[in-house]
Amino acid sequence: MIKNFYSYLLIAGSFVSLNATAQDAIGYQTPPKEIADLLLAKPTPGVSIDGKAEWILFSERNSYPSVEELAMPEYRIAGLRLNPNNYSPSRQNYINNFSLKNIKSNQTTQVTGLPSPLYAGNLSWNPAETKIAFTNTTQKGVDLYIIDIATKKAVKTNKAFLNVVLGSGLTWLNDNTIIYRTATKPASAAPTKPLMPKGPTIQQNLGKAAPSATYQDLIKSPFDEQLFEFFATSQLVKNTAGVETPIGKPAIYGTVSLSPDKNYLMIETIRKPFSYLVSAYGFPSTVSITDLAGKTVKVVAELPSSEGTPSGYDNTQNVARSFDWRDDEPATLV
Repeated sequence: MIKNFYSYLLIAGSFVSLNATAQDAIGYQTPPKEIADLLLAKPTPGVSIDGKAEWILFSERNSYPSVEELAMPEYRIAGLRLNPNNYSPSRQNYINNFSLKNIKSNQTTQVTGLPSPLYAGNLSWNPAETKIAFTNTTQKGVDLYIIDIATKKAVKTNKAFLNVVLGSGLTWLNDNTIIYRTATKPASAAPTKPLMPKGPTIQQNLGKAAPSATYQDLIKSPFDEQLFEFFATSQLVKNTAGVETPIGKPAIYGTVSLSPDKNYLMIETIRKPFSYLVSAYGFPSTVSITDLAGKTVKVVAELPSSEGTPSGYDNTQNVARSFDWRDDEPATLV
């Protein structure tokens, strides 16, 4: 009797194993149409209106990222989550269509010349509000497109892929020239992780109390430092009619701001040593003023790491910070 019982168990186990193997080939399951329509209903389009209230740009988005987008590789370093294939943040909810509406005539027109599929973001109107720049992210890199309001057509205008790891940084110099950051090397040239680290990762507080908030995805090793430096380094360029002209030398550009008279740039560049306690935006940095060729006119501040910021959300370091241009002066900082 006991022998027969064990035989039944073996037979039942073999059926379970066969069933489990057969399920490996099953694809993604879909819910009933009513539930799918409810979940995948398109959200209300985004709206951007020009200053003269003549044109409305409608931006359509998907409700959720696709499985293909979620399957893309992701690095988590320095408080950032980036796609190592294309110098862009990962897991973004992109715009998938543009249309323009003339407010006077109440007529809506589909923008032509859009890439397919469209993964757009970072909209920016030129000063005269006759053109709109946006980025389009592909599996290989990030491109820059310009929509001409008169023709309702989008045209790709960059030669080198953009680097938007630390933000898009799209800045219109005038109605026909735009400043942005480009990748300096192909993504395939990224450092590869060594099989054996050079040594242990050591941190010490040197006898000082240093309370700090807890951040996700920080740098944890010298290899993470190499990855951050590689993917965050970019070249500042200005693009006029598709011709890209370098501004200065490659660096880790945090923020770039144009003076009101459009003769100078205020640039914050991140420098070493990279912190293991705060994200990239808390790393040591240099704030400087340059001309439009990238030549340094004045170094404004050498800012330390934010590791030493007193605890508490309303506390700040005792250093100069939050630099900005005065809007009522040609080139004056506050």
